[in-house]
Amino acid sequence: MKNILKRHSVFLGITLAAAIVSLMAGCDNDPDDNTKPVAPPDITVEVRISSSSPNVLRGGKVTFLVAVKGTDNKNVTWSIDEGGRHQETKIYKNAEGEMCLFVSEDETLETLTIRATLDVDPEKSGAVKVIIPVPTIEKIEIVLQQPWVVPWQGKVDTGPGGEIKFTAKVTGKDFIREAVTWSIDDKNKKEGTTINIDDNGAAQLHVAQDETLTSFKVQAVSKWDTGKIGEVTVTVKEPAVTGLVIYDQDDKVVSSGSIEKPSKQIKTSDSESFRAIVTGTGKVNQDVTWEIERLAYRIMIPIIRENKDHELVGGYGEVELEIVLDSDTTEVFTWFNTEFPSTDGYSTIYEKRSIERTPGSKEVTIWNISAAGENERKTLVPTTGITAIDKTGKFTVDGQETFGKFRLTAVSTVNTTIKKEAVVQIDTSSEISIDPPVDF
Repeated sequence: MKNILKRHSVFLGITLAAAIVSLMAGCDNDPDDNTKPVAPPDITVEVRISSSSPNVLRGGKVTFLVAVKGTDNKNVTWSIDEGGRHQETKIYKNAEGEMCLFVSEDETLETLTIRATLDVDPEKSGAVKVIIPVPTIEKIEIVLQQPWVVPWQGKVDTGPGGEIKFTAKVTGKDFIREAVTWSIDDKNKKEGTTINIDDNGAAQLHVAQDETLTSFKVQAVSKWDTGKIGEVTVTVKEPAVTGLVIYDQDDKVVSSGSIEKPSKQIKTSDSESFRAIVTGTGKVNQDVTWEIERLAYRIMIPIIRENKDHELVGGYGEVELEIVLDSDTTEVFTWFNTEFPSTDGYSTIYEKRSIERTPGSKEVTIWNISAAGENERKTLVPTTGITAIDKTGKFTVDGQETFGKFRLTAVSTVNTTIKKEAVVQIDTSSEISIDPPVDF
């Protein structure tokens, strides 16, 4: 009997346990149960370069964009994967709040991996590679800054205590600026002979007052390719002026010109800045004085356009005549020559202008001579405008100027026999005129 009860109890226990398990299984299938596990979110971090090219030049900068998906916490930490890079190569936030990479001019790595790591999950990150092209240098040329004459074929003169400014012109590709290292290639130079870089990047050479070298070389070596060198030979001489060159405001050499073929044309009420460069050897004094001379002016002379049956047809016309002040000749101009019928046949009607001048004088006497014996004489003195050139070489044309041509002369203050001239033509004509001829 006891065994029967015992077996019955065991059966009930097993049945009860099975019911409980079945009930729990039914709860797992309950769609309203909130205890069901949630799959982890798909978090992504994407980094992009803001420019269209992955290339960043040495000495250059580039900004980056990051897109974080799958989480509300989008804070990231930026880093560069590669070690051994130059200490000046860094990633930072610029003034606009953008992440920016600066590549040192002396960087030797050719690629960098820029990474953004998610702060809430360091296992999640995004990265992008940038390429740093190796600069290619073809050649280096040293150029003299003004007030020196160029081109100069790689050599220049100065004297003890002299100063010269140089700049380097680097030809090649994949570099951000013309980075060079300047030096003087002579260990025997005096301590006071130095070369320094000014705020504009120009190399300032100073020759010691007690320098004993008669010549030495200034070199510019590429920072990216030390095998590429530009150089100029500097000769130390006592100063001696040999000539003058005039440049216009576009840095073009101005020829001497002539009355017939002026050096340059300038409009009325306009101006032009000329620059005179004194050439020679050694530390040449660049001081010059400017002189101005009026050469010619223009007048408008009335003429008869047509005469028919003793009556004027079409009124009067005008002819522009240029008066050259230093000319010593008398000129005769026939403005009108025609025939018209008369009672006794055909007669010739003509009109002449006879121009008389005193060499060097602005005064011009004009005679009207006609077939009818009507003579007229007028003496003309043109109005002198306030057109002038100042001590800096700025030539300003008066809006009322009556003279059409000027001679500008730059004179060395050290040696006044050294001078350079330029003839300038003004785009204007004077208001001086004479009365029309007598009606016949």
